[in-house]
Amino acid sequence: MVENQAEQRSNSGNGQGFRERTQRFMARAVDAAGQWYDREGEWLADTTPPHTRERYWLAGAMYAAGEAEWADAIVAKGETEKYGAIRFNIFNTNIAASLLVAHRDKMSAAVRQELERLVRDGFSFKPGNRQPDFQFHGYNDNMPAKATVGLILGGEMLGCEDAVDYGLWNLRQFRAMLVRNGINSEFNSPTYSGLTIRAMGEIAAQAQNEEARLLASGIEQRLWIDLAARFHPEMGVLAGPYSRAYTVDTAAHASCISSLLWFCLGDRVHPSPMLLFDKPDDLVLHHMGDVPFNVAQFCWFAGGHYDIPDTALRLFDAKPFPFRAVASCELGAGEGTDFLARTSRIETVLHRDFALGTSSAPFGSMDQNNSYFVTYKRQDQVESYRDIGTIFTKLAVNGDVPGTKVRARDGDREYANVGEADILSSWANTFTIQSGSTALVLTHPHPSFDEAAARKPLSAIREQIILSTHGGDVEELIVGGIPRKDWSGEVQHGEWIVCRTGKLLSAFRPMVYTPSQRPVSIRLESKGNYNFICSSLYEGEERSFARDELRFLFGGFVAEHASVSEYASLAEFAEEFESAQFTDYYWTTRRVRYRRPAGKARPPLELETSWSPGAMATRYATINGARIEQPIAAIDGVTSEELPFLNEPFASIPSFFPWEDLTVAWGEWPSAIGDREE
Repeated sequence: MVENQAEQRSNSGNGQGFRERTQRFMARAVDAAGQWYDREGEWLADTTPPHTRERYWLAGAMYAAGEAEWADAIVAKGETEKYGAIRFNIFNTNIAASLLVAHRDKMSAAVRQELERLVRDGFSFKPGNRQPDFQFHGYNDNMPAKATVGLILGGEMLGCEDAVDYGLWNLRQFRAMLVRNGINSEFNSPTYSGLTIRAMGEIAAQAQNEEARLLASGIEQRLWIDLAARFHPEMGVLAGPYSRAYTVDTAAHASCISSLLWFCLGDRVHPSPMLLFDKPDDLVLHHMGDVPFNVAQFCWFAGGHYDIPDTALRLFDAKPFPFRAVASCELGAGEGTDFLARTSRIETVLHRDFALGTSSAPFGSMDQNNSYFVTYKRQDQVESYRDIGTIFTKLAVNGDVPGTKVRARDGDREYANVGEADILSSWANTFTIQSGSTALVLTHPHPSFDEAAARKPLSAIREQIILSTHGGDVEELIVGGIPRKDWSGEVQHGEWIVCRTGKLLSAFRPMVYTPSQRPVSIRLESKGNYNFICSSLYEGEERSFARDELRFLFGGFVAEHASVSEYASLAEFAEEFESAQFTDYYWTTRRVRYRRPAGKARPPLELETSWSPGAMATRYATINGARIEQPIAAIDGVTSEELPFLNEPFASIPSFFPWEDLTVAWGEWPSAIGDREE
């Protein structure tokens, strides 16, 4: 049952429940800060010393808790890099604007003046918020969102109308993106989506300019609705796919988005950020287990302004299963010529016991992507993060594997915080097709994105399907129709790997090959808190690979998923795929067809595509013979009228082109301007 709407609003966004949770968190953060900083703002702890942004994040909680003098000392010790006479940092500069808007009356005159100078420097072109790399153009949306906060709120505060005008242009471009797409480019990121939401929410709540408030409010609503559509209400986590995700995100542990959602929704979300103050040993944190960093960043989310629309509240509260959400987004091009600007299709299907998400093309540089992601229950009732499991894939090079423990260091200096490496990079262009709980994932390795780096010596190129075991191991396993006791050993080409983990049944069939007549080696391996299916496209002496060689390394797999309640046994689930057929070959394009006949519990299915492995789009991709639809946004139970901007009349963005050139202070890249509106 959906709760009374007034009660919902009192416990989300900036309602009473939100205020109670954020105040409790920030009070604990201020208490904990006594172990990290002295009263003069000097760093005391033996963990990684803070960057200035961390000082500013934490200071917001201190000002709110009545520790203004201490907050001033911590802020005053922060430094921002200079480019000639201008100081600028996309984080520091714009966090400073937010701190001033919220707490300027609590600051000393010296600190207030210093932050005002920093914000004013941010109005500059080079460096500053008004430069082309901080625009909404297919990349890291959280950064232009931060810049827009500094321009609009900082411009209003310091009387700079030009800055406000530039910020309005940014918002108009963001609106245009959400007219032609279902979601922003940096879609569904457990680390970065919350930062964009916070920025838009702050403008909507604090801007004096009416157009800025209306645009930011509509953008915030759209972001909340898409996020809510991919939230699993019984697991309390954000399901995939993800544009940019780190190890903490792929483990479904204490992430930026879990903290933001806990502040807004309460204990239905896992894990609670309150765990950071008495951290369990098995809780994965970003920055190699760096508690002060994470507490400071979560304070930033706690200090935000949020207005969750009724549609999103309904989706957060409950969903009919299965539930499906599809959206389009647009992605920018890489620096080289391999990964071009493109459209991606984002799909999430949520079942009661699990969720499967895919994106048809990966974001940006590809190393942080999860174009295929599964989240599932380990038991009927999810009571903690330990009751949630995940599955994802990476194409790694030179022996990189998940679960590597890393101690923080700076040169020869080691710090106390240790944790799983922040990210296992993936070096693959990836294409997916999803039909319900079935995913076809095709990959093509590129160890890097430009000609020079592509010649980097390599000793291994391995595709990994990764099962997190932080909360429990694989409980039952069948390979090639034969049960196995342990997750280990060789897998023959063509064999299905079928397993039971908690409430999830999964079946994987690797589709990896090279021009060699010898099949690619496939093994079941484990390390730390991970099991993985490892397909070795190359292992041997360290050597360079020419681009022509990389063209002929083909990765990918089919993955089938079901709840344990759908089948009497794992063996019965495995039988569904014994008659499945595959065609997969390369001749000018990679041609793939997967055919699964009707089974005891599943209808027949046919997936087919023709794809050039280095391309951003397919020649064709079909499900049961029909081309795959590409809606702007299709969310079960949500009408287009509930999505701001989609049914409004066309409104052209007024003429505004502020750049004399397209370079930035930290890099002289080639640029060209042919025509400009004057």
